[in-house]
Amino acid sequence: MCSFLAVNQFITNLAFVNFFLRPRGPDATTHIRFHGFDMVHNLLHMTGEVKPQPFVSADGTAAALFNGEIYNWRALSEEAVSREGLQPYASDGEAILPAYRALGNSFPRALEGEFAIAIFDFAKKLAVFAVDCLGTKPLWYALLSGEKRLAVASYKSALLRLGFPDQAIHMVGPNRVLTISLTTFRIQREAAVFEFDMRQFKKSTSGFISAFNRAIQRRTEDLERAGRPLFVGLSSGFDSGAIHASLHHQSVKHHAFALLGEELPQMLHDRAMHASTTSEVSVVILNDDDFDRERKWLAKRAEPFSYLGVNFTGQAAVLDDHASIGLSYIVRLSRDRGALCYLSGTGADEILSDYGFEGKKLCPQSSFGGLFPEDLSEIFPWREFFLSTQRDYLHKEEHVAGAHGVEARYPFLDPRVIQEYLWLAPEVKNAEYKAPLHDAFVEWGYPFEKRKKQGFAAAANMISDHASVLWRYNAHPPPACGLPPVTPNSVAWCSGPSTGGRLHCETRCTGNQTPAADTLRCGLHGAWVGRLVCREDGLPADDGDKAALLSTLWSKEGSRPPVVMDRAIAG
Repeated sequence: MCSFLAVNQFITNLAFVNFFLRPRGPDATTHIRFHGFDMVHNLLHMTGEVKPQPFVSADGTAAALFNGEIYNWRALSEEAVSREGLQPYASDGEAILPAYRALGNSFPRALEGEFAIAIFDFAKKLAVFAVDCLGTKPLWYALLSGEKRLAVASYKSALLRLGFPDQAIHMVGPNRVLTISLTTFRIQREAAVFEFDMRQFKKSTSGFISAFNRAIQRRTEDLERAGRPLFVGLSSGFDSGAIHASLHHQSVKHHAFALLGEELPQMLHDRAMHASTTSEVSVVILNDDDFDRERKWLAKRAEPFSYLGVNFTGQAAVLDDHASIGLSYIVRLSRDRGALCYLSGTGADEILSDYGFEGKKLCPQSSFGGLFPEDLSEIFPWREFFLSTQRDYLHKEEHVAGAHGVEARYPFLDPRVIQEYLWLAPEVKNAEYKAPLHDAFVEWGYPFEKRKKQGFAAAANMISDHASVLWRYNAHPPPACGLPPVTPNSVAWCSGPSTGGRLHCETRCTGNQTPAADTLRCGLHGAWVGRLVCREDGLPADDGDKAALLSTLWSKEGSRPPVVMDRAIAG
């Protein structure tokens, strides 16, 4: 989760332009001038070495800005070393320009991941903007050919704040590579990233299950290597349940958070018990006041985004959606446990079921009631496959998680997972609701309710008590992270060494200093996550103050910590 901005003009009011972009990358902001373009990148460091962007070619004629993750970067690095004698890549973003040099505008086909990329090739006088197959990461551009003005950004608000008119601003659509001339400032070419095979011939869901497990592995292996905790928003339904089950099946330790809402309490309990050795599960009942506080906080901090009219849900925008508020509270809880990466179930409804089963539409946005025909080309791509709720709910995940500096990843939207599903014979797809997930649950002995569509009702069954309540199953013991990173105007309070010889520490601001940003936590795997920024009371923040756009996890204007009740055993 990062964000970026590039424009062929001087940015003189960066704090204003960068306001909604900055929280997506709270670890560092880089602002440079390169070949007549101002380029800004906000970094959330997840894996690999810390590498400020843009990435610049050795000859200084090309630059790349990048948001997301490239999961096969190590394999690409090995190929570059053996084939071309290049130095090994230190991070995933270093794979982009070599792929572009080798493949030109087709370079995204070499990348496995979730990404939004902007390449500026000043030797060829081209700008190339690309997103992954389903457009999981937002990317917007503004083009005024007559004025020879061009800009690209992770969020639309940055382009509006640069002074571009709304009618000149466009989203780079899913599965697209866009090439723009830096001479004429006109679009030269638009191409697809990935082409799906419409054959339906597989009689078993085993290939899908393997691909899904691989997608989970791809999205977690570097995090485990770096000691970065991850979490899933758990429900009593299929999609998040499949992620939870696969993580447990692969022995990946993680956090799971559930809002009780209209979920089945016994199902959540059973799932917590099933994954008791790998998953710390937190079940929350929100109170009315915290829900309203979270709504107001989100309205100030999150990038606005209007939903497409054709999603038929009646929800108008990300900030009007009750699910956004519930997700925001869950993400806040995850940061409080040191987890900065979120495995989302988004896309499963759109791809695996079309919000229906046996021709019955379970939701108004369904295109064909989930009854797959003999000839898939008759319906492909159906409305929600790339657009409609697919686009809308991806932006919900990105804008809400991004407001907290948390990265979302989407295993159901891995192209291999989607292709394995499309390859299933129609009688296999139609045999059960989300047939491959049904089969995986049966194979793994994971608790589920057959043929049951469970939505995320974040505003349901709230309480009027003085605080929200959290039940924590399988609570992980406090890890020992050792001495925290050095932070000016702070002090570390530590207890005696643990059995592993590491100190248990926590950090606090000293004297008259107060936390302007307080997200530093000891994570599940024993590594420090987040940051602490202390500022003297009453001292105003200047435009360059990194803390000005960050907040404490439990700030005065936001929701409050829940009352925690541990439930370590069944009962």
